[in-house]
Amino acid sequence: MTPQAEDSARLQELLGEMYAERAARVETQSAVIDVVLERLRCARVSMWKFDRVGDELTLLCFASKTADGVFDTSERRLHRPEYIDYFNSLVDASTYVSVDAMNDPMLQPMRQNYVLANNVVSMLDAAFVLNNRTYGMVCCEEPHRREWTASDTVSLRAIVNKIALLMWNAPDTVLLSTPSLPLRILLTEETKTSIDRRR
Repeated sequence: MTPQAEDSARLQELLGEMYAERAARVETQSAVIDVVLERLRCARVSMWKFDRVGDELTLLCFASKTADGVFDTSERRLHRPEYIDYFNSLVDASTYVSVDAMNDPMLQPMRQNYVLANNVVSMLDAAFVLNNRTYGMVCCEEPHRREWTASDTVSLRAIVNKIALLMWNAPDTVLLSTPSLPLRILLTEETKTSIDRRR
């Protein structure tokens, strides 16, 4: 069995147990993150989704876990000006790779609030994309410089795709009530203003 097939089978079992109400959601989140940690051998994995605060669509980190087993469900939030340029780059390629997050221009808006606060030096991210809509992302993070390989990218992309597919096919899927954005139409305020002027 290939590594991707192993990950796929394990994820199917984990989410199947949760949807059959034989495992709690929090326990499943922790176990799903373990799949990523074991495959990517990174220091920390965080899971994000879109979340509305008033009229603003924010990115909410709802779960993270470190390689030494510390699972954290405390919420951390990025506001649109902090994430929009980075997220546009992420959805354009489905993944985002940074070996120097502290000095990455796309990550500068979130540098203080997230990158520095969590000592993220290198990161590899993959977006949750289904039916041409994006729902969030999974981030692999390192406190030191790491040259992410093509194999790392393929592995994370396969895991995130499988999670998204399983969630979409689940009964009463939470994705139906989760805010999302159309793929490739994540507009910056500047672009919005430009479009409004042309109308």
